Amino acid sequence: MRIGFYRGCCFQGLDFILFDVIKKVFSVFGVELPEVRKTICCGGNVIDEESRFLSTLINARNIAAAEKENLDLLISCNTCFMVINRAKKLLDSSETVKKKVNKILEEENLYYSGEKKIWHIMPFIVEKIGFEKLSEYIKISLPYRFAPYYGCHLKYPEKIAKHGSLEKIIELCGGTPIRYKEEDACCGYHSIYTDKATALKKIKRIVNSMKEAEAEFIVTPCPLCFKGFDMMQKEAKVEREIPVLFLPELIALSLGFSHEDSGIIYHKIPVKL
Repeated sequence: MRIGFYRGCCFQGLDFILFDVIKKVFSVFGVELPEVRKTICCGGNVIDEESRFLSTLINARNIAAAEKENLDLLISCNTCFMVINRAKKLLDSSETVKKKVNKILEEENLYYSGEKKIWHIMPFIVEKIGFEKLSEYIKISLPYRFAPYYGCHLKYPEKIAKHGSLEKIIELCGGTPIRYKEEDACCGYHSIYTDKATALKKIKRIVNSMKEAEAEFIVTPCPLCFKGFDMMQKEAKVEREIPVLFLPELIALSLGFSHEDSGIIYHKIPVKL
């Protein structure tokens, strides 16, 4: 099975380690992740706030690049997934916008058809790999209390966060998913650069909520949420830091990957298992 991977901005620099973990985990299940060429930053919500059309054009280009290679598009970042899906929804519902966009894309020999599917890694694991196959490959049980953190941008579309898939994956890996008061709160990652004090307050409030529920680890499918929890707890002056795992890291550990191959040796908050 092959699906095009949208790297975006998340997996540049040091974050390429997270991308390596995703590739290694997916290869175990026979899934190849060729990087889609000519894709660019999705623009987050920043460009969309200034121009909905420009945001739609940028992401029509990203989708069209995958379509040109005859590939569905796999996305890990919650924000990229939300923004690109939002563009697709507008393109598929407005023939006028679609024609206007494709007129511009002609300059790069690209065309948006809307025929390819956009996936986030978590529902892809659930629907294309499946819980049964995942359970067959698990070698090591991780009997800890995990706080599942979907991230607010994965609530769009809402159905992705409502069927309990993250909790089910935690259970398959031997863990216990817990409930906590702030599980739907935004981690504040996107405000780090504009209002860091508020971002730190959000992190502290969420982590304290997890501690009250006696969480031993945090698990999130979003690389931005992962970075927020891993980088900011100390600065937020959390009394007891809770280690965080990126979802593919959790699966990698359960598959028997070493601490190095799973990526956890590179965390700011030590992961002790």
